[in-house]
Formats: sequence, C-alpha cells, structure tokens
Amino acid sequence: MNTPAHILVNLAVLGGGERWAYARPIAAGAVLCDLPMFLFFVWERFVEGASQAAIWGHAYFESGWQRFFDVFNSIPLALLGLLGALAGRRPGVALFFASVLLHSVLDLPLHHDDGHGHFWPISTWRFVSPVSYWDPAHHGAWGALLETSAVVVSCAVLWQRVERVWLRAALAALGSVQSLGWLLLYVVR
Repeated sequence: MNTPAHILVNLAVLGGGERWAYARPIAAGAVLCDLPMFLFFVWERFVEGASQAAIWGHAYFESGWQRFFDVFNSIPLALLGLLGALAGRRPGVALFFASVLLHSVLDLPLHHDDGHGHFWPISTWRFVSPVSYWDPAHHGAWGALLETSAVVVSCAVLWQRVERVWLRAALAALGSVQSLGWLLLYVVR
C-alpha cells in the first residue's frame, strides 16, 4: 500500500472514539514503516546519483537496504513495543506501535517480490504474495482496487470524526485522487 493509504486506513481503524485524541501517534506509526524507503530513495538518487531503473531494479534489493527496511517493518519488534507501552500504560505509544503493526500486516498480502522481512529478527523469511498493490504482472489492478476501496471507506469513516472543513476537504481530495489514479492506471489505459 502507498503511505497515504496506510495513514488513512490506520486512522480509521485505530482512531475511533476517545482514541481520536491520539491521531498524531497513529499517523506517525503508519509513516514510520515507509520512512526508510524515503531515506533510501534520497540517498540513492541525490547522493549516489543512481537512475530510477538502478534504484528500483538493483539497489532496492541489496541486502543492506533490505535489512534496513526490515527493522522498520518488523512485526516482532512492533509487538514488543506495543506490549511495553501497554505494560507502561502509555496509550499514545501503544497506538503508535499498533499503527506500525497494522501497517506491516496490511503490507503482507499486497507485496509480491518487493515485500519486507516482516518477521525480523526471528526470521529473514519473506512472504511473497500472489498480489501486488501496483504491479500489473501480479494482479496489480486488483491490489490497487483493494487499496483504493480501503482508502474510500476510510475517508468516509474519518469524515464522521472530523468537523473542520479543511480536513473534510482533504479527505475528499485524497479519496478522489486515489480513485481517479486507479481509474486512469487500470481502467482507462
């Protein structure tokens, strides 16, 4: 899933009721898993001067980068953080780690050959899903439709939780952009 989709879905799933006060840690947890990817891209593109093809076709799959990604997408580490936060009665920290965990779990069925070692440090095994959230060679249209549907439903749920006009406008824009993107990439083309 794309990072904005993770933010919206995680806020919709984890931010209900009194937990809405913790929207920032939930959003931060949704972003944390993908943060290494942004750092990787900036390093490879602007420091190393690599082309897009070299970045996504070679550098992404180097073992050092893969391990870096795995640390931030580790289900065992997220569970440890969640359990520690619950034991310490830190609801904001618990929701942050719950959001990291949800991000990782949602990524599992939507990554074909570009998934992470979600069980690091216990195992380096990678789940290879038959479905990709983006790759047409691996049912990308269906994966993207699933992601788009989750975004639209999440926007509808979040619409009920926010009252500010600018937030509702942002939700409408995000849902519309996601839907339009899916239509243009997989239906119209």
